[in-house]
Amino acid sequence: MLHEQPRLLAQKRWRLLARALTGSPEPGPGRISTRRFGSFGLLRADHLPDYRFGQEAHCSWWLYSCLIGGRLYQLLVRRVSNCFTADQLIGFNNTGNVCVWPSEECLAYYVLKNGEICRGRRVLELGGGMSCLAGALVAKYCQASSVTLTDGNARSVDNVARIVESNGLEGLARCLVVQWASAAEALGRSPSRRPQELASGSGSGSDVRSGDERPYDLILCADCLFFDEDWLDLVDTIYAWLADDGLALVMAPRRGATFRRFAEAAACRGLLLRRQRECYDPEIWARHLQLLASDPLYCPDIHLPVLLELTKPGRGPRLG
Repeated sequence: MLHEQPRLLAQKRWRLLARALTGSPEPGPGRISTRRFGSFGLLRADHLPDYRFGQEAHCSWWLYSCLIGGRLYQLLVRRVSNCFTADQLIGFNNTGNVCVWPSEECLAYYVLKNGEICRGRRVLELGGGMSCLAGALVAKYCQASSVTLTDGNARSVDNVARIVESNGLEGLARCLVVQWASAAEALGRSPSRRPQELASGSGSGSDVRSGDERPYDLILCADCLFFDEDWLDLVDTIYAWLADDGLALVMAPRRGATFRRFAEAAACRGLLLRRQRECYDPEIWARHLQLLASDPLYCPDIHLPVLLELTKPGRGPRLG
């Protein structure tokens, strides 16, 4: 194989997480590829050293911004250092909680540029990590009827809740702790269970009481396919919570056969593969081609997010 195998990449990604916990610097040789290539440059991130939001420690605030069609989009994002203990990591995949990965960046840019797919819809982001960047921007700019931002780790969801509050989005977005394995198990036993009954966790970022039992019109999911053991749980969660006429946007690199196997698992579950595209936005594709020509560290197999559109059998998708 010309590229690193998924298991080796997973080991390197866990080492990246360990370095984030201990504050140790990232080594040069053998470092994980997504740290060598960190961004497509679609959103600008500016550190705000003087910004404060309450009594805070071990965190910094950043202003993420982008200009699309002459319109400026901005979001305050809270970055936290040394926020996870070893005990909090056991038994759960927290690799996406270290930074904003290129898939989340591309998904955020894509939904902002295609905001009509969110307008008046109930939107859910699964596995949004420490920022839920795409879902938070949808809540702020895309006129969704409601937005639910989720991750499997309570500390991540607490951080997302601070982001929601600092951007004045409390009435537009709610934050829930949702672990796919627990959700899929409960949904498998009783498909009529409400989403908030499947949420777990405590703290300012969890709200297991709010919301209703209606499914979601649009589900967002960025770079959540890294560990094979999570695929079926994620597929079941998407299937259970997606409206019959809804749309799920799953964005992740191919990573060898990983993306293809996830798409096959989704099809076996009964989801319809509406479209699967590498070239879904001209600006992202242009930057991909530029990186291919100029950056020897750029590898499309592990860096270029592919967009998978999933629907459910029913009346047919009314989005997009």
